[in-house]
Amino acid sequence: MTGAPIRPRRASDPDEVGPYRILGELGRGGMGRVLLGAAPDGRLVAVKQVHERFAADDGFRARFRREAGASRRVSGAYTAAVMDAEVDAPTPWLASVFVVGPSLGAAVEAVGPLPEDAVHRLAVGLATALVEIHRAGLIHRDLTPSNVLLAEDGVRVIDFGIARAAEEDAELTHTGGVIGSPPYMSPEQAEGRALTPAADVFSLGSVLALALTGRSPFAGASTLRTLYDVVHTDPDLSALPAATRPLLAACLAKDPAARPTPERLLGLLGPVAPAARQWPAAVHELITAQQRAVDGLLAHPPGAARPGPPEGEPTSYHLAAPGRTALATAVDGGPAGVAGARADTPAAAGARADTPAAVGAPARRSRRTAVLLTAGIVAAAGVGAYLWLGNPDGAAAPDRYLKAPLCAEAAGRLPLPAAERQPDKDYYFERSSDAQTRCSWYGSHVLSGSTYWDQDPSAFVAWGLRRSAGSSDNATKVQREDFGRSAGGKRRADGVGVGEEAYWDTVNKGTDCSLAVRDGNLVVTVDLGAKGHPAGDCETKAVAVARAAFAAMPR
Repeated sequence: MTGAPIRPRRASDPDEVGPYRILGELGRGGMGRVLLGAAPDGRLVAVKQVHERFAADDGFRARFRREAGASRRVSGAYTAAVMDAEVDAPTPWLASVFVVGPSLGAAVEAVGPLPEDAVHRLAVGLATALVEIHRAGLIHRDLTPSNVLLAEDGVRVIDFGIARAAEEDAELTHTGGVIGSPPYMSPEQAEGRALTPAADVFSLGSVLALALTGRSPFAGASTLRTLYDVVHTDPDLSALPAATRPLLAACLAKDPAARPTPERLLGLLGPVAPAARQWPAAVHELITAQQRAVDGLLAHPPGAARPGPPEGEPTSYHLAAPGRTALATAVDGGPAGVAGARADTPAAAGARADTPAAVGAPARRSRRTAVLLTAGIVAAAGVGAYLWLGNPDGAAAPDRYLKAPLCAEAAGRLPLPAAERQPDKDYYFERSSDAQTRCSWYGSHVLSGSTYWDQDPSAFVAWGLRRSAGSSDNATKVQREDFGRSAGGKRRADGVGVGEEAYWDTVNKGTDCSLAVRDGNLVVTVDLGAKGHPAGDCETKAVAVARAAFAAMPR
């Protein structure tokens, strides 16, 4: 897998992972990082290495073992082959073919939506990849724009990080939590139900909609809103070309049985016309830029002295995003393009996992249609949400918090009864730009509206973390702005004792009080109800829980 700006290897990085000599880092996400390595025979590989905190978890290691086995079973022209893996290493890793090319999300962010002929080629390639994946008895489960690479010779599907064998029993398939990228999940995945290969077809429909319009058809202002839209609302296909709407509407049917199979899709799509170039010229410029970055790294590997730039040349370069894009047109006040709130772009708050887009309003994003290339190393492309462009706000507040806790780590440190824990209702979602954890007590929860309401009185604690490393905006700034919008018209919470600002939110059914507290790039939410949390002293207890929730943050 590839697509990321390449950061040369640092002294703190390993010299080798297995038999592969490490040259640099392609990027990192919530579950691990991807390193660029060289095999003994000289071939380049992408080495996926999980974070140590997950490697110590037996359940995660078991899932990674399944990933390695699943990935080896998939082959074909439209997938990136897995070459090697060592699941029992102290830090498990998996090596796959290094593919030069931006992710679909990065390409759309840089040059705008793709023309219909390019999306036709993309659709045929992705459907063919799904045929191979399903033929191996697998369900990808995370087909997103960040897991689709646009290579010189065609499309590649990557990252079977949460792929599961379709024949595995329900205990392995049903985790009790939401796994995947919300804007591209199927309804059955969002609800935690058993999956079939039809789930990947739903994701394919959302990915193609992004390619054609620049946005997910379900992206909402929050993850929970996005999940609700995936499950309950009809997709917004109004911006799609008329000829493509019936096919994408079929892929996005709520009923899995009503969706076409990948084989049927190939019949509906028809053959692709031969072409000397697979993608628009602007995308090929991104591919070329990344190849130059790789060549520069290979010419001056880590540890070797790097020559300065030729006399008279600058030490950094800007590669302008080719042509005028719909994104730039919209924010510059030109003809209608991809305009409106963040939810209407690949950089949506609900879609940041899928592009290297700015986590912010279109005006912030438009400032970055030029991609920085420094010393010939940083490429104009990205693997999903992986960025090494630095903090555009300069001296803006650094990220105070870097990791969200796992419920298994944090729940026991909160003043809530262990006997009432509901771990099957826990929620954990992490990517490079943000992370969310939600731990539940008492009762049961049902997704409705833009939040979870409770069939029975209940309580939950949630941590919402933003990170600048996965975005081209400062995380604290964005968190502060979003928190301010959410707090509008709400009662301020004084005397909490932690955080920079807090407010009392409107309560849902089964909840007696709801407290939200922001500290830097982190927001903690505490909803209390059920026995032991009557309205009379609910707020006092919520404050105590919020303080403990901040104390439980990993450092």
